[in-house]
Amino acid sequence: MADTQAWTEMRYVFIVTYARSGSTLLQSLMNSCPGVQMRGENNNTLFHLFKAIQSVEGTRVFGRHPQTKAPDEPWFGSFNVRPRLFETAAINNFVRHVLTPDPGTQVSGFKEIRYNRAFIQQADFAPYMDFLLGKFPGAKIVFNTRSAADVAKSSFLARERPEQVFSWVAEADANFTSYHAGSDRTILMRYEEYTSDHTKVHGLLDFLGLTWDAGMVERVFAKPLAHAKPLSPVLPTDGR
Repeated sequence: MADTQAWTEMRYVFIVTYARSGSTLLQSLMNSCPGVQMRGENNNTLFHLFKAIQSVEGTRVFGRHPQTKAPDEPWFGSFNVRPRLFETAAINNFVRHVLTPDPGTQVSGFKEIRYNRAFIQQADFAPYMDFLLGKFPGAKIVFNTRSAADVAKSSFLARERPEQVFSWVAEADANFTSYHAGSDRTILMRYEEYTSDHTKVHGLLDFLGLTWDAGMVERVFAKPLAHAKPLSPVLPTDGR
């Protein structure tokens, strides 16, 4: 990202979903729109930053007590903690060094599949969604769902117990539906619907305020995705 382009000068889209739900297709559709650069998964990095910000805020709370100013107190120094500065720096560094948008990017964001209980506690889901919408300019969330039966049959998930897959899909769908019901900055997409009726994608792109054309949408649908290709390890050569 160019040094002159602040993270606050872009809009953001977050695809919130689970494994084998069609999220890479949505990512590809958005990336075909001018000015958009949607990244793939980042191993829940932003969620961990969200939790770190909460921890810093909690630390600062102890700083309100006089006893934290003595050098032999367990929370010594907590009165100096600066949660808002930490938050701003954390978000800025995430955008610059994780999303790494190219110069001229107007809409940035990413898709993430790690939203079941193995990765995010139930109590954290809505606050994290509030964080995404509240801290990133013009942010919108795309909740993406798919039939649990199809998810359970897909790729590596076929090795899991079907009842386990059904359980976390149902839990995630309930979270998505509940949050969507209370926010006009989210949209709920169903894989079965938008793959059979591409006008559903037209509605999504309009909702996100993106520039698109029907021919572009059809070209993305016609192109096979490259999920199954094994990734070769790539070692950094520039010191990063």
